[in-house]
Amino acid sequence: MIFGLGAALAWGLADVGAAVVGRRIGSLATLVLAQLASLALILTWYLVDRPAWSGTVGDVGMLAANGAVAAFAYVLLYRALALGPIALVSPIVAAYAVPAIALAVILLDESLGGALLAGIVVTLVGVVLTSTDFREAGAERMSRAGVPVALLSMALFGLASYVLGLEAKQLGWLTAALIGRVFSVLSLLALALVRRPPLSAGGLSGIGSAALIGVADIAGVAFYSMGSERGLISIVTAASATFVLIPVVAGILWLGERPAATQLAGVAVVVGGLLLLGLG
Repeated sequence: MIFGLGAALAWGLADVGAAVVGRRIGSLATLVLAQLASLALILTWYLVDRPAWSGTVGDVGMLAANGAVAAFAYVLLYRALALGPIALVSPIVAAYAVPAIALAVILLDESLGGALLAGIVVTLVGVVLTSTDFREAGAERMSRAGVPVALLSMALFGLASYVLGLEAKQLGWLTAALIGRVFSVLSLLALALVRRPPLSAGGLSGIGSAALIGVADIAGVAFYSMGSERGLISIVTAASATFVLIPVVAGILWLGERPAATQLAGVAVVVGGLLLLGLG
């Protein structure tokens, strides 16, 4: 659960950064620069640590396909964040935990005790509650295309998260994270060759900001992969889905947004769910 919370903190910060920077220099440019920075960081870590290889060609193939899926999910996420508002997009995408947990329970037969199952359900209910304030996040402030984009991103992240967790158990977290990131970056570079986003449009400030987003994102991937290697994917995923609290808090403290009663209740429910996970 601790690794899942680490992933939540990192991904929450990455979402806030992506929403701000993406609207300034473009969502695709932000994503490509962030992913390149994250690849440089995880590759350096791999070269220093040099973990032993224990996989097969099949593992590489699965991670290659998963990298492409993750790349598409990221493109959709950054596009949805550019359309905004973050307080609506992030909670929708946070529901990626539902398909990921379902796959882990069905395919891996992860056994969940009463407290753990209750903790997962309560945590996910709390995540959903944080997305129920439509006073400031209505259709007038968000393109109608934003919600379906976020929903598709959520489904793809659910699949990608499960596969990453599965391969982390097979290969070790660092190897799985690196291979997955290599292929997601290759997929994004192929897209960039077609779309030609203005990568230098924001100058050094824009490039640096995007790089910091990449650092936060790959930190989240590292935490998630570590947790999946060591424990149950379902528990790590449920804890990581609480990243949605970061954009909500940022909206309150930074943007001066006023949370609805349902959002405040959602925060309390998430805390209760995490306590149940800890007890389980």
